[in-house]
Amino acid sequence: MLKNHSFKFQYLSLLIYVISILIISANKVQANDEKVRFNNLNQEPLIESEINHSSLYGDKNKDIITQTENNQPQSIFVREIKVLGSTVFSNNQLQQTVQSFTNQELTPEEIRKAADAITQLYLNENYLNSRAIPVTQTAENTKNGIVEIQIIEGSLAEIQIIGTRKLSQNYIRNRIQLGASVPLNAIKLEKKLRLLRVDPLIDNVEASLRPSGNIGQSILVVRVKEAKSFQVDLSADNYLHPSIGAEKLGIQLAEKNLTGIGDELALAYYRSVTGGANIFDFSYQIPVNAMDGKVKIRFAPSNSEITSGEFKDLGIKAESELYEINYRQPLVRTPREELALSLGFIHQNGQTFLNFDQPFPFAVGTDPDGVSRTSVIQFAQDYVKRDSQGAWSLRSQLNFGVGLLDATINNEPTPDSRFFSWLGQIQRVQKLNEDHLLILQADLQLTPDSLLPSQQFIIGGGQSIRGYRQNARSGDNGFRIAIEDRITVHRNVAGLPVIQVIPFTNIGTVWNKSGNPNTLQDQTFLASAGLGLLWYQALGIDNLTMRLDYGIPFVELDDKGNNAQDEGFYFSLRYQP
Repeated sequence: MLKNHSFKFQYLSLLIYVISILIISANKVQANDEKVRFNNLNQEPLIESEINHSSLYGDKNKDIITQTENNQPQSIFVREIKVLGSTVFSNNQLQQTVQSFTNQELTPEEIRKAADAITQLYLNENYLNSRAIPVTQTAENTKNGIVEIQIIEGSLAEIQIIGTRKLSQNYIRNRIQLGASVPLNAIKLEKKLRLLRVDPLIDNVEASLRPSGNIGQSILVVRVKEAKSFQVDLSADNYLHPSIGAEKLGIQLAEKNLTGIGDELALAYYRSVTGGANIFDFSYQIPVNAMDGKVKIRFAPSNSEITSGEFKDLGIKAESELYEINYRQPLVRTPREELALSLGFIHQNGQTFLNFDQPFPFAVGTDPDGVSRTSVIQFAQDYVKRDSQGAWSLRSQLNFGVGLLDATINNEPTPDSRFFSWLGQIQRVQKLNEDHLLILQADLQLTPDSLLPSQQFIIGGGQSIRGYRQNARSGDNGFRIAIEDRITVHRNVAGLPVIQVIPFTNIGTVWNKSGNPNTLQDQTFLASAGLGLLWYQALGIDNLTMRLDYGIPFVELDDKGNNAQDEGFYFSLRYQP
């Protein structure tokens, strides 16, 4: 029987091994609700200034030029005004500002006005607490006609934080200080406060700038409302392969502020309703700097077995373990855009069995016991750009397979752990009008090497090309394009979308490197179109989101089954209490 079904066994090797690791892969660009959110760039300022700009010099009764005996201010001839201490403006800019005050007799009050003009120059560029002050002098030492104005460029004397409970104040303070350079600029400071406002650990941020009593120094008072850091996520969908049970239930638990420094511990478990899949995911993530650089470690074991179809009585099983360490560092991070680099190492091993406990090699490239191991160095670049009408999201990932940790090594052309591949992903979210949100996605994987099943590009399923079953096709190379229009048909009293109708279309294909002994199935090009429904507050329950999709395939597969996925139906329920 095994000989008569050799090709189907090879296909099962792709299914069994890939299915066991597919859900725990976290490198796909998906059009989820978090991804499509983009900022309103015309928000009101976050910083309330309480600085009195009319009081510039401290003691107003102290003249900068000595007075005459009859207590009248003595005018002096000002040939030149020297402006000292500016790191923002060029000397030409400063001289243009005070040019109208030179080559004439000036009183102390008029010299103050010259200093006020320079202060206003700083204020116009949002340097709220920088000050220009005439240097105290006598009439005698200004006989040469030179008056000096000293600039005191503003800074923060203190950052006071109010309202924190568990979150460390240094977590907030260090992020604000990135925008508190000297001279203090309100726009730069505001950008850092807006980043805190969208931080998942914080519900709201308000700030006020107060005088400290010292010229050029201010106190920033920040009022914070912390968000709930512990989250529970319950889910149900039919996004698994039908052979192991398409319908699955899941629970995710996450404490996003475990020790008060913004570190996150997350646990997840997914199980198919037939018991054919058990998937675990454990991760810990810790911020390492104020730019939101993070180190993440992850362990994701899983096991699966065929529970339906013609091979369900053969006891075909698979086990897989994934170990990952990753460092992600944003280089640019503002409310409008983010550019980040990440470097990671993933070690993954898997084994397939026949008769439940007999090691058996289904795929070319595994050893005689059905074991394959890959060790992969990943270098990724992420870029997100937001605008008033939407957002761009781009990701490039370079995968370098190496022979570390007893990884699988084979002779050419048999695939093994030594390979190179590139995965590129792009997404555009475009607000067409108040009721239409267009989402375009494209994924492309290219490689010059033959790949083991765990590294191949996969298409088909409710999160890929709808209208086909999960993991319908896989290959060394591939691309996928998806377009959908989220049309809001009902809103709540706050004006937020409640029900969206979603017409969509998907296309994709896969191909192998020439000579890969893991041969492809026929009909490697898939295309479909259909209609979806996204319902927030589903059934009147807060925090319950339901999605239904129906896809019509344009290419009918010869190996089409009789599962709901094969008929193009998909569902997803997500509840966050």
